[in-house]
Amino acid sequence: MDSELPQESAFSFLTKKPYQPPPWASNLNPIPSHVYSLGHLPTPIHKWNLPNLPANTKVWIKRDDLSGMQLSGNKIRKLEFLLADAVAKGADCVVTIGSIQSNHCRATAVAAKYLNLDCYLILHTSKVLVDKDPGLTGNLLVERLVGAHIDLVSKEEYSNIGSVALTDILKEKLLKEGRRPYVIPAGGSNSLGTWKCT
Repeated sequence: MDSELPQESAFSFLTKKPYQPPPWASNLNPIPSHVYSLGHLPTPIHKWNLPNLPANTKVWIKRDDLSGMQLSGNKIRKLEFLLADAVAKGADCVVTIGSIQSNHCRATAVAAKYLNLDCYLILHTSKVLVDKDPGLTGNLLVERLVGAHIDLVSKEEYSNIGSVALTDILKEKLLKEGRRPYVIPAGGSNSLGTWKCT
């Protein structure tokens, strides 16, 4: 029951929080004003034992697989900034692009659902799967379960047209329908997404 959860757990997830950059990043511009708490962060660092390592060598692993069940992995770190920006700009939906089993697209679809934003995904795959529905496998199952709108394109179409043009075409279509789309580039990789490292 929620009432039995510690205060931190009950209220930190999906909370919009002011963003305070670390001291070393305080002179960068622009600095994001807010983030959404989408993951259970910080994640732990575990010592990892590997055979045949050189003497005095230690391996440590950052366990971002423990950042949350549906949103596990490092992709949510970017989405905390990107989706805060989308909401601040009044978006009612997000558009992004990736491969048919893209972890970024899966995380975007789930995070958008949590924030009551519609999600439009452009997924590139083989021509065979574009012509024949690929079914409910892997990340595609999760995306369909959360109601993401999915457009499949062939790898050839993706290579010829490019990710920016494909997302721009979908953005223009949504604008004509009266929607307010926010485009997230492939992998969430842009200047705002780089703040995930802080």
